[in-house]
Amino acid sequence: DLMLAIRAAVIAHPDGLEAGPKALLSAVQAEDARFESVSIQKFKRVLTKLRTLLKEEEEAAKAAKVGSKDNCPGQHGLVRFLTNHGSYCCDTCRCYLPIGAPMWGCRLCDWDVCEGRCHAEEVVTLGALSTALGSLESRVIALKKEAPEDMRTRLALEEAEVHKFEKRLDCATARALAQASPIQMEESEARDQKKALLSRTEALLSQIEGAFQGLSLDSAVAVEKAVEVA
Repeated sequence: DLMLAIRAAVIAHPDGLEAGPKALLSAVQAEDARFESVSIQKFKRVLTKLRTLLKEEEEAAKAAKVGSKDNCPGQHGLVRFLTNHGSYCCDTCRCYLPIGAPMWGCRLCDWDVCEGRCHAEEVVTLGALSTALGSLESRVIALKKEAPEDMRTRLALEEAEVHKFEKRLDCATARALAQASPIQMEESEARDQKKALLSRTEALLSQIEGAFQGLSLDSAVAVEKAVEVA
């Protein structure tokens, strides 16, 4: 179970296999409370095994398959994200995307496809929504840990993406979600799962708001210290 959870976190994380063990452990624990007691030493051991396995899969995939607008060469599945720099190029149509543009990609295969021309949004399912939200949660966690110089700008981009996700979730009816489910599901069950996703979305927006407040506080303290020195 831990191996599968780490695999999902690696796929969802913007840095893929290059993500640090602490960031991945935080993402796994945030996603599943069963792993709250896992030590960093045990996590690193399992992560090392997984990295070896994934690299072997990647090399085999590169030798045997090619990517497409619908999937990466390794067939890991594509996750929607917003570009954080202007050097992203669609591996299907070879167009370059500006900062903040939506793409679908796989960090394990370094495969990215633009949403506008090549990869239209798919039928909305609870599984897809949960995966998309998990990716947003992992990116916010990683951003807070990284604390880059353009933190405020990148937080604003992530906040806009979360609001877009929230709107997408609001527009999905319980009946449509139940009908789109790959397994038989009652409308009431779909409604409950939608509510749970909405709660996670609200919690993520609160985290982002807290991060903004922290940045404002840091700026105020810096100004106060500068005044004292002057």
